[in-house]
Amino acid sequence: MESGYTFTKKGSSFTSQSYPEALLRIGMFADWFEFRIGQGFLSREQIVGGVRTSVHGAQDLYLGVKLALVEQQGLLPEIVLIPQMTVPTGSGTVGAGKVLPGLNVDCTWEVIKERFSIELLIATNDVQDDAHRAHVELATGLTGVFALMPKLEAFVEWDAFSPVAAANAAAGPRHYAVGGFVYFITKDVAVDIRAGVGLNQRANDFLAGTGFAVRY
Repeated sequence: MESGYTFTKKGSSFTSQSYPEALLRIGMFADWFEFRIGQGFLSREQIVGGVRTSVHGAQDLYLGVKLALVEQQGLLPEIVLIPQMTVPTGSGTVGAGKVLPGLNVDCTWEVIKERFSIELLIATNDVQDDAHRAHVELATGLTGVFALMPKLEAFVEWDAFSPVAAANAAAGPRHYAVGGFVYFITKDVAVDIRAGVGLNQRANDFLAGTGFAVRY
């Protein structure tokens, strides 16, 4: 079980909070198959054209499976495939009102055993904009994970979100730099903190969050 909280801000015109970002991951059938179900709530305030609006409510239910395809062999990374979707169960002001499918490909290289690893994520998902219009978005992330101590890891990442076919002509790619720490209380319980900044004008200015994970 994973859970967390994220705060996002852009100047004085936009703030959002998402919680509890709950994700239940269940190993089933074989060691390469995982079922995923997630639920969260969103609180968002923004000013557009001098008018302040706010939305609060449940987000759409997330469903997915994680398929471990290939173990790392030399330069060939460990490869994981995650078909996923959200289904229209959220509140009217937050939910998309339709099924939004997607597909993630996750590649991981352990560069220095138990010391340093690199992860590359490429995701193509249907998402909705603030006006509830759906479009395809390509998301990429490159993460470096460093083991500082036996129970403490640090990570730095670059994330990019690029609309493929957005109805909003002003839409464009958003780039972020994020860093944080993960502390393993036990081998089955971990907590994390993270913070990031936007790297271009379309991105939000700042984000911060915390979370935990428990393995049963």
